[in-house]
Amino acid sequence: MILKEKFISASCNPRSHCLEASRVKNVVLYASNLQIAVQTIPEAENQVGKIISLSEKRHSKPITTLKRIKNFSGEDEQFISGGVDGTVVLWDFQENLEYLANLEGASGSIGCICGSSNSSRKVLAASWVSESSSGFQAWWTGPQGQVSNSYAINLDQNAFALCLDSIFLENVAILAVGTSKRFVELFSENENRTAFQKLISVAGHTDWIHSIAFNDNPENLLLASAGQDTFVRLWKIEKDEESTVTQATVSQEELTSSKNKFSISGVGKMRISSYAVMQGHDDWVHSTNWNQQGNVLLTASSDKTCIIWREIDDLFRDDVRLGIVGGQAAGFFSAVFSASAEKIIASSYFGGLHGWKCEDPVEKTFWNAITMTGGHVGEVRDLDWQRTGGFLISCGEDQTTRVFAREHEEGENQADRGFVEIARPQVHGHDMQCISMVNESVFVSGAEEKIFRAFRAPKSFAQSLEAISEISLEETFKSTKLAEFGACVPALGLSNKAMCEGETVDGEHWEEDAFRAAPTVLKTAPTEDTLQQNTLWPEEHKLYGHGYEVYAVATNPTGKVLATACKSSHIEHSVIILWSTEDWSKKSEIVGHQLTVTQISWNFKGTLLLSVSRDRTAKLYRENEGNVDGFNYQLIWSSTPKHHSRIIWSCDWFKTPESENQFITASRDQKIIIWNFNEAENQAIPICSQKSAEPVTAISVQPSENPLIVAGFQSGLLEVYRFLDGNLTLLQRIGASPISVDSPVTRIRFSPQNGRFLAVSSADAKLRIFEVSSC
Repeated sequence: MILKEKFISASCNPRSHCLEASRVKNVVLYASNLQIAVQTIPEAENQVGKIISLSEKRHSKPITTLKRIKNFSGEDEQFISGGVDGTVVLWDFQENLEYLANLEGASGSIGCICGSSNSSRKVLAASWVSESSSGFQAWWTGPQGQVSNSYAINLDQNAFALCLDSIFLENVAILAVGTSKRFVELFSENENRTAFQKLISVAGHTDWIHSIAFNDNPENLLLASAGQDTFVRLWKIEKDEESTVTQATVSQEELTSSKNKFSISGVGKMRISSYAVMQGHDDWVHSTNWNQQGNVLLTASSDKTCIIWREIDDLFRDDVRLGIVGGQAAGFFSAVFSASAEKIIASSYFGGLHGWKCEDPVEKTFWNAITMTGGHVGEVRDLDWQRTGGFLISCGEDQTTRVFAREHEEGENQADRGFVEIARPQVHGHDMQCISMVNESVFVSGAEEKIFRAFRAPKSFAQSLEAISEISLEETFKSTKLAEFGACVPALGLSNKAMCEGETVDGEHWEEDAFRAAPTVLKTAPTEDTLQQNTLWPEEHKLYGHGYEVYAVATNPTGKVLATACKSSHIEHSVIILWSTEDWSKKSEIVGHQLTVTQISWNFKGTLLLSVSRDRTAKLYRENEGNVDGFNYQLIWSSTPKHHSRIIWSCDWFKTPESENQFITASRDQKIIIWNFNEAENQAIPICSQKSAEPVTAISVQPSENPLIVAGFQSGLLEVYRFLDGNLTLLQRIGASPISVDSPVTRIRFSPQNGRFLAVSSADAKLRIFEVSSC
């Protein structure tokens, strides 16, 4: 094995019903774009949840819902997922998620899903919506997903099924459906176990119902429902025992909730009654989750809180409130109990994961925050290593930049140290596009606006990095200057302003005070709410000069020259602008390309500048005066469309003195070309050309004497090569998808110096770090 996966950063899809907890292991599973991530739940405050595996890509579009199949027979755990592509997938979970089967029948995007199993069969159900219609489908399957029967269920009044749950009651599968018509509807299997029939429809909510859940306790069967009206309702389902009605009983009956009666074939007469109406949330309630015993309920809401409801003195009360006061958070989509119910994991509107651990097992009222691993929500578009390799910085279309560093671990085996997210220097108002480290403490980022912004690491970040990674400040930042202690974003602003240590920023109104930053020195990996608000970097300068949204940025080896480019469809806007990083002044423009420059790269010595473009050409420029830090560059060579016939996405140089004039290009035409530049003749000649099976979207060369070359493809596949005897020899293939998906790798970068680590970003919101083994 050449590349060994060391770290995965993956967010939770920002919608309801995408987070589940295992009932047999201390892990949570959640939908992350096209895949399902499995993450450990930390046991202590100073630990961090680790993403230990990702499922295969069996969905071609984002997953919309994920549910644990309720197990009433003691078999292994299984899960079911549904996606925008209308695919319903059955998974088996042991050490990793293993694909079992696809369930056919849905004709649109899957909205909600559920499943239950016992010793004889498994019953699964899903609702779907398309542009012109909607539906509701049920399947009967065997242990390995073999479908024995399927049935389309009709909802009254053209309602949408917004949430589902199921249970086996005396070997009869019961479905509960929350609808857009504000009804809770119950369905049961018929005697032949081939169809579902409607039992009853009860009203109680005044708006759409978003979540519904059985407590799975047949002795005291409760059904929780919640939605947009902010109320949580409990419904009691029980046998309808016939009894003699006395006058006293009648008068007492008039004071109680009305009871709705129905009959289940094979079970008998039943009734459902309103058991409790709980008010505690101030906004939509998206999630209801029972503990394993079915006597404690957990809800998550848009009001930034998760509430634990317990029955105290025969009344369900909000016993514990967890969440965020003020800050940048915007509520929770889901919350789940761990297997022991002593930990709670919640997913937020920004795709982050929040966690809490119970610190008093008796009363269970005191909970501390625990740290989970999150990630970008949406495409991760670019990344770069800090020049000493102290940390990795990335940016994405979720309008954030994020910093990841190696975490110090106790013990002798420091080689097993993992990576953690330790800062979000920039939380922006535009989708981020590109990023480059200028020196040890400064980076420049570009978003979908016409300017680039430069940021400098504050002292709070430097001290936090030293505490978390245990690498000295001098070793990481050398002699580069640090900014003030921290940063904040003024109201209605996009520019991070520096803050001194101990400084507070008071708003004109009390509401603004809740959003003020409070930078501090971190001793352990920060939680999601701390990352969102208290780890910003001050903005040092804005670079104006481009006429359209900026697209590419690179820094020369000395860090004194910055090259930038923007989106373009005309030659006058396809220029590369050179800037001095000492005073951030614009120095010159390099004319050459006719369309958008997609990537820029300097050679090992910093004497040659390489650019590739949407115009299907690669071009080389040389500084006329031979000054490594000069700005007078001239075009000396250009490829022709006969070399690459489609857009060239990526390029890189070989980084050793022996091969300093060799570079590589990768294109949508599925070709990888290695070039050798002859300085005497100002000509670059292809010395190796390889055609791949799919478009190549990213390429990188390891900085070593016998370098690896890693290519990323349109499907998310990675291939590792060695350039030997004029040919690219394939050494390893990572992430091959069993189905056709569009999930391109967007950027690949080896860590500096020896290239020990490889960072990979992709359009499916994943950032992965691999460790390179000797070979």
